Amino acid sequence: MKKNKLFYLTLIITFIPLIVNLTVYPHMPDKVPVHWGITGDPNRYGSKMEQLTMSALPLVLFLFLNFLPSIDPKKESYKKHDSAFSIINFVIILFLIILNITGLFSALGYNIQFQKVVPILIGILFIVLGNFMTQLRHNYFFGIRTPWTLASEYVWKKTHRFGGYVFVVIGLVPLSSLYIGPIGMYLFLGAMAIGIALILIYSYLIFKREKHNQ
Repeated sequence: MKKNKLFYLTLIITFIPLIVNLTVYPHMPDKVPVHWGITGDPNRYGSKMEQLTMSALPLVLFLFLNFLPSIDPKKESYKKHDSAFSIINFVIILFLIILNITGLFSALGYNIQFQKVVPILIGILFIVLGNFMTQLRHNYFFGIRTPWTLASEYVWKKTHRFGGYVFVVIGLVPLSSLYIGPIGMYLFLGAMAIGIALILIYSYLIFKREKHNQ
């Protein structure tokens, strides 16, 4: 599959966290926050080697995501949704990069307000996914893969259109944390659980309706 400009841009930025972490590695404290709770507070610390290892995750994930189309029996679909696939890849990778670097700077003593950073990042991620998942064509690796979407291109299309709206709504919920505090992230978890359930139910009902009409 021919690579577009966004593919190469995404590849380039995957090296940024690795380079930054290697550069400041001698100055890292022995314990670095590597995971944050729903309220934005660190709830697990790791070694600085773990932090350095995690900085390679965007590159590893990028290579993995872009390897999958080569083994997908429906690899021709990726040519049709190349733009959407590239944008989603870019946003996911950028999400991981920002988390890694902000965690690093937090460990170095900078005042990073994760209770604001994380909801914004999650909200943007879900909104972008919702806007572009409607363009994803039928495939076996990328998108909303239920038994019913995989069995029918019609169900795939309808489910992704519905799921796109659901993801956008879900993405708006964590942004409320900026105004109502940590409860906004608890609402996000609830919205995500309800949203996923609605998507599954909708996908099944569309599949049953299609079978009934045949």
